[in-house]
Order: sequence, then structure tokens, then C-alpha cells
Amino acid sequence: MQNETAYKTYRIPSNVYLWEGVVNVPKLLFDPMKHPDWIPPQTAEWHANLELETGGYKYPWNSVFDEPRAEVIFADKIAACFKESTRILDVGCGHGEFTKTFSQKAKEVVGIDVNEGYIASAKAGTGNVTFLVVDADKPLPFPDDSFDVVYAKKGPWLFHKGIEEGHRVIKPGGMALGLYHCGTDGGLRSLFPGLYYPLPDNYLDGIKAKFERQLSESNLEKIELQIFEEVEYLSRPVDVLIKKCFGQKEALKKIVWQECLKNVEEIFLRHTTPRGLKVVNYHALMIGIAR
Repeated sequence: MQNETAYKTYRIPSNVYLWEGVVNVPKLLFDPMKHPDWIPPQTAEWHANLELETGGYKYPWNSVFDEPRAEVIFADKIAACFKESTRILDVGCGHGEFTKTFSQKAKEVVGIDVNEGYIASAKAGTGNVTFLVVDADKPLPFPDDSFDVVYAKKGPWLFHKGIEEGHRVIKPGGMALGLYHCGTDGGLRSLFPGLYYPLPDNYLDGIKAKFERQLSESNLEKIELQIFEEVEYLSRPVDVLIKKCFGQKEALKKIVWQECLKNVEEIFLRHTTPRGLKVVNYHALMIGIAR
């Protein structure tokens, strides 16, 4: 009874065990974010290293998903805007894989990214899609009212308060859409303490408030916001480390593997399912109509 009470009171994670009233707390794993070689994600250095290693913004870990995936939901929202004359702008297109899915459905598709290596990869077999090296924080090289749809999948959102370029290049009545990854949990953070950190209390409420504020300041009409979960199953213990070290240099990855892999394997095997280790990805989907 004493153990049961403790469990309910302190919400002890599933990888913490109780023996005769004593809590066996798992040891903290090595924290690569405290290493001096850690590159903050989404910085210019991080993108440059990722492009050097993979040639694009590609997830290198093995996993499977419950359907529908976030990208499928987003692609369907974009496709619902199509007409025969539709012109599309993908802002922050990366290596262009997602951009090319619309090549046979729209009259014109343009992908832009500031990373030259991403664009070089994207241009391979482009068909009727145009890829350009463009810094979305600067004036865009397009005439006014050029596009019927402007979207960003993790890329820069061009409709912040005080930013005019998005409104300038989109046609009145055009659709602005954004899909943004907002973190991963689903038990991942409690299973691997140190390697991953717990999300703050009321995390999703904070995310929702952030994007609601962003949309309210965007000067778009008929705005819509969805915060939703995507269920993913990591296939192997090493995929836990690959996910954490996405975009990091090989020298740091080697250290992380040496410090963490054995413990990660033990934890992974205790908690995996027939499909893999279940994690949950949080996403924000924003939609608005240009005035």
C-alpha cells in the first residue's frame, strides 16, 4: 500500500522501480548538449553540417508511423487549395523532396532555401519545379501577387507582424500554410533522463498560445490552428541516439554512442513494442487567407 501511494503521489516514470519502499532511480545518461562540440539545432552551422553529411534535411533514423503522418495531413491541406492555374511557393524547402510532390498537380512550384547544398540536391531531377537559393529574411526575388499558395514546412513563416514580403508575393485570397514540429515525448524523455529533458508543465498550452499569438499578428483572414500528435515507433535502440544527435558532427556522435548505447539498449528492450519504441511528435498547423 505504501508503494502504491508513492507511485500515485510522485508519478514515478515507468523505468523507475520500487522495492520494499525504496525508489530505484535510473542513472542520468550522458548529456551531449553540455559537450562543447554540441551545435544548437536549426542554426546556420547545424544546417551546414547536416547538408555536408546527408545532402539535405533528411531524418536518418529508422521508424514507422501510425497514419496519417503529419506530412500527409499537411500535403492534403495544400492540395485542397489547388486549381489548374495554381502557383506555389515552398519557403525553406530543404532538399526539395516534399516540394516535388506537387510538381504534377500545380501549374508552377518554386522552392527556396538559404542553404546552397540543399538546393543543389533539390535540383536533381526537378521536372517542372524551380529551386532557388534565397534568404527568406531578405526581399524576395518575385513580383507582387506571384503565388496562390505560400507554405512553410519547418521553414521561415513569412507572415509575422511587421514582415511584408509574404503578403507582397501572395495573391489576395491566396492560402498561407505552415507546419512546425513542436517537440517529441510520449515517454521518451522519462525513459532516457539526461539524454532527454522533461518538457515543461502545460507545454502544449504554451505551444498553442505561441502560435495563436503568431497567427493573430499575421494580418491573415479566416485563420485556423491545429495542435496535433503524430505517433512514431523507433525501430532500434541506436535510433534513440540518432534522433538526439541529428545534425551533430561525427566526433560527438562517437562519444555519445560510447557513453550511452549500452544503457539505451537495456531501456529500449524493456519498453519496446512489436512495432518499436513508441514516441509522440507534436506539431502545429497554421492556415490563413491573404487579404
